[in-house]
Amino acid sequence: MSQAGYKTIFAIATPPGRSAIAVIRISGSLAGAAPALFGAACPLAGQFSVARLVLDQRVIDQVILLFMQAPFSSTGEDVCEIHCHGSRAVIDVLLARLGAEDGFAMAKPGEFTRRSFMNGKMDLSGVEGLADLIEAETATQLHQAWAQIDGALRAPVMAWRGELVGIAAQLEALIDFADEDLPASVEGALRTSTGDLHSALASHLDDGGAGELVRDGVTAALIGPVNAGKSTILNALAGRSAAIVSDEAGTTRDIIEVRMDLAGFAVTLLDTAGLRNTADHIEELGVERAVARANAADIRAVLSLDGAVPVGIEMTPDDIVLLAKCDDGDKKGGISGRTGAGIDRFVDHLKAVLKEKTSTSGVATRERHKQALQEAVVAMDQALSFLEIGPDVYELAAEELHRACRAMDGLIGRIGIESILDEIF
Repeated sequence: MSQAGYKTIFAIATPPGRSAIAVIRISGSLAGAAPALFGAACPLAGQFSVARLVLDQRVIDQVILLFMQAPFSSTGEDVCEIHCHGSRAVIDVLLARLGAEDGFAMAKPGEFTRRSFMNGKMDLSGVEGLADLIEAETATQLHQAWAQIDGALRAPVMAWRGELVGIAAQLEALIDFADEDLPASVEGALRTSTGDLHSALASHLDDGGAGELVRDGVTAALIGPVNAGKSTILNALAGRSAAIVSDEAGTTRDIIEVRMDLAGFAVTLLDTAGLRNTADHIEELGVERAVARANAADIRAVLSLDGAVPVGIEMTPDDIVLLAKCDDGDKKGGISGRTGAGIDRFVDHLKAVLKEKTSTSGVATRERHKQALQEAVVAMDQALSFLEIGPDVYELAAEELHRACRAMDGLIGRIGIESILDEIF
């Protein structure tokens, strides 16, 4: 992207509020001229300098200046950073002066990263990884975000695309020499290579959504009858009084959510309304919502007084039934939020389920990734069908292979990127 015609953007790169140090980042063709607005000289490219910034013959701050020249910067443009004191007054004066200068504009959310992408410093999967890094709550999310930035998605997609292009080229050659008497082994090899690539893509789709579970976190619902101790257990796990605890049946009417880091996984624990038949309309709505939310959760923990699963709850092998209000720490399956008995075993169960659900190294971490891979798999499946029919429909097979290539291009941001970038930022 040429720097001509684009305003030089600026923004505070550190959290707002009073702090010891704040960083104002400036990117664009006029970045090197920014220090002069405050009577200071811009340092040489790749160097720091200490300077006093002056406005209207008054000292604003003593700062550290850093200058990086295009294309050797994070955005691919000239970049100047002002490392100033984190006083609100200092920051406001500096930002106001920059904003008053022609050719400068306050950066929109994500605009530095957008310019980095547009200038080829980062591909789309790297941009998405950076967005995930900023939002990461747990170590597992952090590691996955860095894997995306470092090419965990890009590398296999580029390899698959390369194979697709090679297969398409072979098919085009068969079409061009359709009148020649080519060996049957040539067509057989083409079908085999297409089938192998189709299987590889399909296997990455069948990963149980591991990447998305790490990125988005998992939901675990506590479900069971009234007065089973669900709220007490939620509070014990959260380490605080997140839910009201009472001996009165039906205290929890709505769903209470607590977000926590469990063994590096982001887990949202749900305390749901106690299940029972009731004439109270409001409580009845809470029960209906509890059942629906529990069935939609990734994991269900049923707190039962007799070991039975409530009617309407759809259990899976990952779910667990716990004997509620069991103060005997040695009793299998027993749990008590009041004494803490069985809490550790319950947490260990959750950890084991989470590790199993994310054991596959899925490259897809967003629904967009899944959709693009699905489109490629469907296109290749159709291409295989045409290849099986024979030369009369090879041109249709070639078009399906091209469609699969376009899906790969969309996955890594070679085409159709604007709407995706708008969603990310």
